[in-house]
Amino acid sequence: MMNHYHFVVFLITVAIVCAVEAQDSPRIVNGTDAEEGEFPFAVSLRYKSRHTCGGTILNEKYILSAAHCVCNNQEPRNSSYYSIQYGLNKIFPEPINTINISKIYCNQFNSEALIYDSAVLELESPLPDNESWKPVKLAENFVTAEPQNGLIIGWGKTGHDKPISIVLQKLEVDIYDDETCGASMNNVHHICFGALSGGACNGDSGTALLVDDMQVGIASFITNKCGIATKKHPNVYSRVSTYYEWINNIIKEDSL
Repeated sequence: MMNHYHFVVFLITVAIVCAVEAQDSPRIVNGTDAEEGEFPFAVSLRYKSRHTCGGTILNEKYILSAAHCVCNNQEPRNSSYYSIQYGLNKIFPEPINTINISKIYCNQFNSEALIYDSAVLELESPLPDNESWKPVKLAENFVTAEPQNGLIIGWGKTGHDKPISIVLQKLEVDIYDDETCGASMNNVHHICFGALSGGACNGDSGTALLVDDMQVGIASFITNKCGIATKKHPNVYSRVSTYYEWINNIIKEDSL
């Protein structure tokens, strides 16, 4: 917990220290189950084989996630503790469809200002050449001059004091315009949104905010309890377009 922008901010990540079990009503917080294969780019980021955050597939070798999941500011944590589970709507404690992380690239993450909250993860071995996954499309440019609709996904907690979901969840959200978001956040780095009911929660960090099937945001932090996402207390995601060049440079350097 930290004080920021004159209200309480929570980074929306949590290390799950118990085995993942099925729940009676799995929800992102008032979300609905994703269809099998609906988001083939979504991955569960695992710490010591247990879900801690989410991520998206950039290509067969790289994953995009939130820096606060894997970095201490600009310093990467020990990559040997992390792996991903891919190609599945349901997450499991068993090593099904898992690949270890070999290297962590941290952006200029500032845990005080909560900016540059993005990281690229290099896989120990490439994803298999099959139809179980697809790369995400990143927004090179994304304009928020006017309000618009979006979609969030994740396996995070289903409520403030509830467990994570084993089934990938989705929820439609209302993305706020620059004037609304900029009143308390940084429009260069942040995208703010709300929902009539529900929102992101612990364990959703690193997952995607999507507009027209394109990733525009990376789950970063919430400004109130789980399930509260309003203009006064928005959910806040990192703006992908601001970090687009940084992300692509990592991938391009590998291909040279």
